[in-house]
Amino acid sequence: MDLLKKIKKKLRGPDGNADFSEILKGGSVALIYRVMSMVLSYGLMVYISRELGEDGIGIYNLCLAISGILVMVASLGFNTSIIRFTSQYTELGKPKLVLAVFKGIQKLTLPLSALIGLAFIIGSDYLADSIYHDPELSLPFKIIGAILPLSVMGTINVEFIRGLKEVHISELFRNLVIQFINLVGFATAIYLGIRTIYAVDVYALGIAVAAIYTTYYIWRFFHRTKAGRESSPKEAFSMKEHLYISFPMILTSFIQLLNGRVDTIMLGFYTDISAVGVFSVALKISVITNFMIASLKTIAMPKISELFWKQDMVNLKTVVKKSTNVIMLFSIPISLILLAFPELILSLVDDGFRAGSNTLRILAFTQLLNATCGLVGAFMNMTGNQSYFTKLVLVATVVNIGLNALFIPMWGMEGAAWATLISTGIWNIGGALFIYRKYGISTFLSIK
Repeated sequence: MDLLKKIKKKLRGPDGNADFSEILKGGSVALIYRVMSMVLSYGLMVYISRELGEDGIGIYNLCLAISGILVMVASLGFNTSIIRFTSQYTELGKPKLVLAVFKGIQKLTLPLSALIGLAFIIGSDYLADSIYHDPELSLPFKIIGAILPLSVMGTINVEFIRGLKEVHISELFRNLVIQFINLVGFATAIYLGIRTIYAVDVYALGIAVAAIYTTYYIWRFFHRTKAGRESSPKEAFSMKEHLYISFPMILTSFIQLLNGRVDTIMLGFYTDISAVGVFSVALKISVITNFMIASLKTIAMPKISELFWKQDMVNLKTVVKKSTNVIMLFSIPISLILLAFPELILSLVDDGFRAGSNTLRILAFTQLLNATCGLVGAFMNMTGNQSYFTKLVLVATVVNIGLNALFIPMWGMEGAAWATLISTGIWNIGGALFIYRKYGISTFLSIK
């Protein structure tokens, strides 16, 4: 306990920066939830892998990869921009404007998500048979399409709550509740002898629970603030203007998500579902270092927005610098373990996954590079530089797709890993250099 206090004191520095202390406190809450979610997620991964094999985990992760892309498109970028709007308008003391933004976003995204989900259901047989050449994918694809509106609703709700800095709620329902329901439901099905169940079935139940509860929580929030009881906002509100701000963010978020999922999807094109299963497990293990970035980003994004738009550049610089140092403090030892013992770690899942040891090494190094560059995407999206970031990530994604098409036929899953490493370096290093040149703020690791 004394050691933990010393680490926190060292990270805060002699000035005891209040803004970073808020991030550290909020990030600690997010970290606890994400560690719990991570334990459940990895437990689920191991369970599915052992019960359903490489094919079973391959189907599950392919469905989640496609679902993530569909959610990003249907969210219209508001899953990122709503954090900025909520934090910005709350700081300015405009609860009615916060309500107007939330209602406007839901009115746009829910009908769109229903249409996209229906189209995906209709096209699921064609995708399974003609694209992936695996009819067994048809039913899981239909489930993903059916729950898309709830997935979008839950995603928007969680990010709205995150913008309010209610981290304990946003992180609880981002993944933890979903993973818990998924694990318990899948284990129950296996216990009852339902051997043909797809893990996506119970995943849908978790999505539904998260969407319903977060909607109820937000309704209570507006009821408490009385924003929903009053007449329409006095402040001028333009959904078109907010959509204009969000549009670059949807491109950035979609492209960035595609950049992270394209390897899994393209492996399905060029290889078989078992290779997708091994690769997805290696990828899942490698991003264990990323949960610290995600934990700090949860509270850092609204804080970066707040400090930047208040033009408090001194504290902003301190927050960014110390955030990167905290990320690296946790990332370096984990990355070294993954680089040194990939076969041993993969064998803990199942012996059949040892084939992904070199892939795990490459992906672990990729995440170490990502951590070294710090909160690049969060900074650029929260400071009005989303258009440039979109272009940067677009270039990285085009490179990633091209390299996957070139490398996978030659090297299989290792080729996909190399493509991911190169494309990740492009947008991370390019973004960090842009921030430093424009604002004199370094997001890179600092040892000073």
